[in-house]
Amino acid sequence: MRCSWATSESSLLIAYHDNEWGKVHKDERDIFELLSLEIMQAGLKWELILKRRQAIKRAFDNFEIAKVALFTDAKIETLMQNSQIIRNRRKILAITNNARVLLQLQKNGFIFSKYLWHFTEGRPINNNWQFSEQVPAKTPLSAKIALDLKKMGFNFVGPTIIYSFLQATGVVNDHIETCSFK
Repeated sequence: MRCSWATSESSLLIAYHDNEWGKVHKDERDIFELLSLEIMQAGLKWELILKRRQAIKRAFDNFEIAKVALFTDAKIETLMQNSQIIRNRRKILAITNNARVLLQLQKNGFIFSKYLWHFTEGRPINNNWQFSEQVPAKTPLSAKIALDLKKMGFNFVGPTIIYSFLQATGVVNDHIETCSFK
């Protein structure tokens, strides 16, 4: 049995649900990728992002933080012409900005995964939802992290995006109780 959002005919949603969503992620590049994909997904269906994920990864140099931080205005214009990705200037600018902020923070010893996981003392929050409809869109924790990230200079990181990000990285496990992948 799976969470209701992953029971469609979409093999991409099912694979993402079964193999990635809610699993612990601590690799810096992986975490940056998941944050960037959540930014891309805002206002869109997750399945669309999964369909375009490989093209998005290619367009953003596999989410190598140091490479994305160097994106120029010309590169951004090239991305805006790439029909295989989400061509939303605000989202593209947010991702490149976030790479720059993250790179600068890393130069000062910041480790994104340690930062993220310190909020839960390194352990996932395992919620006990009975139904997918009970899963919130945001929480006080996601609001706190969103505010903190904004103060650091990150963009496009509101409480709802951050909550989805926490779910994606496994900081929060919101698989429903009857889900075989909890």
